[in-house]
Amino acid sequence: MAIVNIFTDRVDNFNSETEKRLRSELFSDEKQKADEDWITYSVEEISEELDISYDDALFLVNCGAFKKYRAGKEYRVKKKDVEQKKKIITSALTYRDKKTISVMELSRILGLGKTSTYRLVNKCCFKSYVVCGVLRVDIESFEEWYAGQFHYIKVDKERPGKKYGKTFCPSTLGKILNVSKTTGHDLLNNGLIEYIIVDGKRRVLEDSFWKWYNNQDKYTMIKSIQEVEGYVD
Repeated sequence: MAIVNIFTDRVDNFNSETEKRLRSELFSDEKQKADEDWITYSVEEISEELDISYDDALFLVNCGAFKKYRAGKEYRVKKKDVEQKKKIITSALTYRDKKTISVMELSRILGLGKTSTYRLVNKCCFKSYVVCGVLRVDIESFEEWYAGQFHYIKVDKERPGKKYGKTFCPSTLGKILNVSKTTGHDLLNNGLIEYIIVDGKRRVLEDSFWKWYNNQDKYTMIKSIQEVEGYVD
């Protein structure tokens, strides 16, 4: 006759049920989700995850883009927080790299000093933004502004004022015809050559000039407009 130890059976059942419960808790979706919520990234890991420079990642952490936690001598941020904001941050940084230029880049393009460049930016002639703590200039807005003015000229001599078509300065008229400024202005004042007014100053219409020049024999060009103006179309 077999002897059944009820106490031992109860202990075994208890242990088995406890093990099942613990396994369920340990490997449940809720448990895994809770664990994932506490996975953190270092600045270097953020840099790798977002495919950005270490300096950009450090700035994002320091400026409060993520909620950070102190771990020893370094700050860490939740992986979940990084993943949630990844799309927005990536879009912002992509816009910065492809659609904007720094103030120093603008300075090199226009051949201006640092102070003059910041003064120009502060006039709000074109759009500018602060991206990752750095002032950046919107390229499209800058090019639109450049095409509508004649005061500033790029270092590469790209023609400014393209918005107004091909025009040139009245003083250029005298230089290409080898006449005095007074004679050049008389040609404009007499209506022989058409011009437009831009920012209070006259600009000679190139098409009008050629139409007049090809129908007269008094004046002879000694230089081309391009030689005097020095622009590159």
